[in-house]
Amino acid sequence: MEPKTPKARRTRERLVHEAAQLFSVKGYFHTTVDDVLERASLTKGGFYAHFESKEDLARAVIDHALLVWIRKVADHVAQDGDARQQLRALFEGYRRYAVDRTFEGGCFFVNLATELDDQNEELRKLLDEAFAQFRGMVGVILDTGKAQGHFRADMPTEALAIAVVSYLTGTMMQAKASKDFSLFDRGNAAVVDLLSTFET
Repeated sequence: MEPKTPKARRTRERLVHEAAQLFSVKGYFHTTVDDVLERASLTKGGFYAHFESKEDLARAVIDHALLVWIRKVADHVAQDGDARQQLRALFEGYRRYAVDRTFEGGCFFVNLATELDDQNEELRKLLDEAFAQFRGMVGVILDTGKAQGHFRADMPTEALAIAVVSYLTGTMMQAKASKDFSLFDRGNAAVVDLLSTFET
């Protein structure tokens, strides 16, 4: 349901934002509609004016989280046209996404993917699409680097895109568990050095 007035749009955005933060901390199943309403200081009438159900809200939250991630990471990458610099910017952007605690519970997508892998097929597919977009972005950077002559033609784009996304999301999980986000500083430098072996 699309909001019809600026006030309604702000209300919907507040619900989505607060739900995203709660989902990242408590998880989808342990967050109730009442939890979201309390945090957003709204009534149930305000909720159902915008969403039919908690699952409907979750779909909007995933879209919102992806836009937040794009602003934090992808936009940082797009600031440079050199694929080698874009690759470095990707690691720096994701580190900032983690360190700044963009979502209170860590990476929204990592947390929900772990929770929903065999619990809700529709939401799982939406999260899978988000990870696929992440891998796709890495792949575009690598293929662009090949076209620019900066990376070797035999660089395994798909495999490295999987490896990069796995490294970043895995480090996010480790950093959360250890409460030590400096893991990114040490790990990123090593992975960038490894990737530089494919440079021409």
